[in-house]
Order: sequence, then structure tokens, then C-alpha cells
Amino acid sequence: MLIFVNHDDLRGQEVMEELVKNGYYVTDEWKDLRYCQMIYLGLKGIDRKNRLLLHRDTIIVDEKTWKQLHPQTIIITMIHNDYLDTLSKQYGFQYYAFLDEEDFVDKNSVLTAEGIISYLISHRRFPIYHSQIHVLGYGHCGQVIVRDFIALQAYVHVGIRNRQLFEDIEKTGAKPYHLDHMDLSDCDVLINTIPSQVVTSSKLDQAPTSMMILDIASYPYGVDHHYALSKGFNSIILPSIPSKYAYGYAGRMMTDFMKEKMKNV
Repeated sequence: MLIFVNHDDLRGQEVMEELVKNGYYVTDEWKDLRYCQMIYLGLKGIDRKNRLLLHRDTIIVDEKTWKQLHPQTIIITMIHNDYLDTLSKQYGFQYYAFLDEEDFVDKNSVLTAEGIISYLISHRRFPIYHSQIHVLGYGHCGQVIVRDFIALQAYVHVGIRNRQLFEDIEKTGAKPYHLDHMDLSDCDVLINTIPSQVVTSSKLDQAPTSMMILDIASYPYGVDHHYALSKGFNSIILPSIPSKYAYGYAGRMMTDFMKEKMKNV
């Protein structure tokens, strides 16, 4: 079996090494695509203009590429891509996304939380211990982040829209609040996981300029970063943390998932 890997970040390079260790034939040459039974197209795969970021360069994927694929080829991306889902029905390949899988998401959230802790330890003058940490959102990542920061004895506040989650959050030792009532006047570190702008200029005006902002959400992010930077905040966008932190383990996670899917080939 031949497997194509688009190593558009460090995780992809780890996947190539892990697959070779496990006895698979691996290529990163686009011309070999027609011979592959499994294809990892990278973080997002192609966009609706058929553009693909391939090993740091952008190429155009033409219709001939899909028609030449081996029957029932498995194509995988990190993030779900609706366009590839549509193409899979048109051209008969199987499509999966790592972050559609519950177990993978849970493990990815652990790496994300650890990466945030690592970043804060190396970029702040103060400890996490007894810091006022605001976490916006309580999905997969938010839950692990809250749990880990509580364990480090930070004072954790959680901003969400769903009041039904308040009781669950209180059980962790954190303090929940509705996003409409966000008050950042005592915040040391703001961690956003919500991929829509919830931290507006008026909210930032309440906060001390010493507050550090870490936004791990996808575009359009959760913070008005242009305004934050203009006001002197240390405002950082940290997408795809597992591709930079613990990418070796992330690569193994991806390889395990691919090996499981290959059982059906």
C-alpha cells in the first residue's frame, strides 16, 4: 500500500516517519497520487477554488486528479471540509477528518491545554498559581483547559452562553458567567476558544493592559485583535497548538487513526 502525506506542518512529517516505521510505503510526491490508496491532504485540504497548500506551496488540483484515483481511495484532512465531502460522493473516494472523531478530539484537546500552559510558563513573568484566568467557551478544549488550570490552583472564570452548563462548571471549582456579563477588570490571562467575536473593544476597555490574550479559535477568532494591539495588549493568536507543541505525539495519534481506517481497504 502506498500512502501520500502532505506535510504542511510538523505533524505531517511525524506521520511520514511513523508510517515508515510501521512498514508502509510513503510518498510526498504529488505525481504519485494515482497510485495511492490513502491520501492525507493536510490541515484543511483544498478550497472551493481547488487550491491546496502542498508542502508550503500552493497548487491547483484539477478534475483529472480525482478521476485517476485508485477505487475507494481514502482521503483525510485534519479539519472537516464540506467541499471534499461533496467531491467524495461525485468521484467515489472515502473522506474522513481527524477532528470529526470524538476520541481524536479529546486527545487533541489535552495537547492544546498543555501547549497553552507551556506557552504561559515561558512567556509570563508571573506563575499560573493564583492568576485570574478567564476561559471563553466550554467545549472540548475549554473543558480540558479549565480542568488543568484549576489543578494548577489558578482562579478560573468561564464565559459561556448556555446557562445550563453553570452547575457543571461550578463543580470543577471554576466560576461561570454569561458572556453578556463579561467583566475583564481583574483578568490576568484571557483564553478564547470561541470562533466568533465575543470580546469587543468595549470589553477590552475594561481590562488592565497587563492582561495577556491567547486566542486558540479558528478565524474569525473571538477577540478584536486589531483593537487589542492598538491598546497595548499582548494579544496572541495560537492556532493548531498540537502542530507546534508535542507534535510527535500528535503524529502518532494521526498514524493510529490512519492504520485503523486502512483495515477496511
